Amino acid sequence: MGTIIPARNFSKDNVSGLLKPIIYCCPYKGFADTAVPINLLLAEKLAGCRPNRRTMRIETFFNQILDQLPDGTVIKDFDVMFNPEYKVDVLKIMTVACKKKAFSVVWPGKYEDGKLFYAEDGYQDFKVFSVEEYDVTCIV
Repeated sequence: MGTIIPARNFSKDNVSGLLKPIIYCCPYKGFADTAVPINLLLAEKLAGCRPNRRTMRIETFFNQILDQLPDGTVIKDFDVMFNPEYKVDVLKIMTVACKKKAFSVVWPGKYEDGKLFYAEDGYQDFKVFSVEEYDVTCIV
C-alpha cells in the first residue's frame, strides 16, 4: 500500500489531493528548514490531562494542532508521540489525520529496505514500520 519514491524522481507539484502523508526520509529541498515543530505543542496538551488518559487523547490533540496549521504544512519534531507508554501507532494516526487535513512529515529516524525506523534498537521507544502496511508516500 505504501509508496517509495527516490527524491530525484519526486515533484511536489503532483501531490495535491493525495490524501496520504508524504514522509521525507532524506533532506529534500530544505523542507526540514521550513517545517513546523509540533513536539512542544503536543507535549503541553498531553501534560494537561491525566497520564492514564494520554493514550486515548493523543490522536485528538494531534488533530487539534493540525487544524491550526495551513493545508500542506510540513511538520517535524513529533517525538513525544513515540513515547512507549502511549502504545499508539504513530503512522496510523498520521494516515487517518491526512484524510482530513493535508500535511507532510520530516521523519525523525531513518529509512532502510522498505522500513521506517525510529530510535535505535535496544531503546524502549524503538519502532519499526513497514512502509507497505501504511498508506503513505516516502521520499528517500
